[in-house]
Amino acid sequence: MKNLSLSLNIVLFIGLGVLYFLHFSSKVPTANNYNSKNDTITNSNNIKIAYVNIDSIIANYNLAKELNSSLMKKQSNMSSKLEKDAKEFEKDAQIFQDKLQKGIFLTQERAAEAQQKLAMRQQELQKLEYEYSNQLAKEQQLMNKQLFDSINNYITKYNTPEKYQVIFGHSTGGSLLYGANQLNITNDIIEGLNNAFSKNK
Repeated sequence: MKNLSLSLNIVLFIGLGVLYFLHFSSKVPTANNYNSKNDTITNSNNIKIAYVNIDSIIANYNLAKELNSSLMKKQSNMSSKLEKDAKEFEKDAQIFQDKLQKGIFLTQERAAEAQQKLAMRQQELQKLEYEYSNQLAKEQQLMNKQLFDSINNYITKYNTPEKYQVIFGHSTGGSLLYGANQLNITNDIIEGLNNAFSKNK
């Protein structure tokens, strides 16, 4: 069902959430960090930079995989229910058409009543599909927030005391065109996230 096919959207939303976090939570030096009397940060040579691969975090963080699996299971159950109801509706609609063509209905009023019931059932199916889509979208938002908070909390802890002044997020098609391997802390972040996730289960 097209309206409930969210598997790609899940990865995209989670990826965007992580990207948002990495972009806005990094402690980027501003003009206020520069003090003529305190030469702590005077040029770019003193700024420690690192980056993480967002795609790898999404693919390997166990919480992300668990949340995605849970949402996909709910989507599958909803799709199955809708498909079953839709097939029953189509079957009854065909029976109605056959009766109408064969003149089985005793009166025109009976035929109109049966047709009205079918129309109501069709509206109910459409309403149910809409409700399922909204429900999945809301659950997806909550899951994205849970993932965002988890990564945010861990990277804050990981970078305390402060090791890096800037941590970039890299993803396929992103703006980071090159990053030296020694600046890549993705594996450390994934390992730490999964260890913390296992302890909290």
